[in-house]
Amino acid sequence: MYFLKRSLWMIPTLIGIVTITFFLTRLRPDPVAQKGLNPDAMQENSAAAQHLEQLKEYYGYDKPLIVQYGKMWKNILTLDFSNSRIDHRPVLEKLIEALPYTLTLNIITVIIVYLISIPLGVYSALHDGSKTDSMITFLLYLLYSLPSFWIALLLLKYFAGGDFLNFFPLGGWQSDYADDLNFFQKIGDIAWHLFLPIVVSVYGSFAFLSRFIKSSLLEALRSEYIRTAKAKGLSQRRVIYVHALRNSLIPLITLMAGLLPGLFGGSVILEQIFSIPGMGKLAYDSIYANDDPVIIAIVLFSAILTMLGILLTDFVYTLVDPRISFSESESK
Repeated sequence: MYFLKRSLWMIPTLIGIVTITFFLTRLRPDPVAQKGLNPDAMQENSAAAQHLEQLKEYYGYDKPLIVQYGKMWKNILTLDFSNSRIDHRPVLEKLIEALPYTLTLNIITVIIVYLISIPLGVYSALHDGSKTDSMITFLLYLLYSLPSFWIALLLLKYFAGGDFLNFFPLGGWQSDYADDLNFFQKIGDIAWHLFLPIVVSVYGSFAFLSRFIKSSLLEALRSEYIRTAKAKGLSQRRVIYVHALRNSLIPLITLMAGLLPGLFGGSVILEQIFSIPGMGKLAYDSIYANDDPVIIAIVLFSAILTMLGILLTDFVYTLVDPRISFSESESK
């Protein structure tokens, strides 16, 4: 019952998000300003004035706002997001085309982040207060505080054809000659292009996650059931890795709420800097070009994924921790 109610609450939330986005896009000027046309020249040049009217009709600006709003919802409900104003391609086609790039980049990032964060967090927790832990903590907070766009620009300057080394390409997904490569060479070429973007994505994420794991594990080690396990004579390794670590990883489920939109949404700044044709770059280009249909589609897509992530988090919580029962808390 709880999950059914949460699912139903997604509907008004989505309506609110899309409605706000729609009216925000309509706060911008009409096609006269968008296309750089001089309003005074419109009155003197009938051809230009006719062209302006055609633009307004094409973009739907000649209709009342409520009619435009209704047409938008009709398109959404029929999964017809209209065409892009940049290249006149179907919006859904552009989203499907951009999705694999972002998905590949972020899945690799998530795997690397967890492979680094969990061992590092466990080590820091087991050596809490030591000089090594203090040094690790300092370095991680330093990494976490560095702006990702600044690091990205520095890496491009010094390692990608700038003033120092030229180890990596300036951007893109693959080389111009990629069609002439075999399968394994293409994989290597893509990895070569993704190395710097992945470095930028990983360094801040694992710095945060490892601190999160450390604090969760320290809290678990102070719990009553850990003292009971030690009193039963269980080995230190079994106490830590079977009992404490397993329970300390449960709070990581809260991060799943942002995992789905993160995987699919992409990083707008990162993809723009490294010219990766994913969802983030598509969002940036669409906002810059006032491409309303694409903007609304991306906002709707991100909102759905965010709410599904929250719902999935609640569901997984009930599976891994039997003490949690949303139905009981709801009845109270």
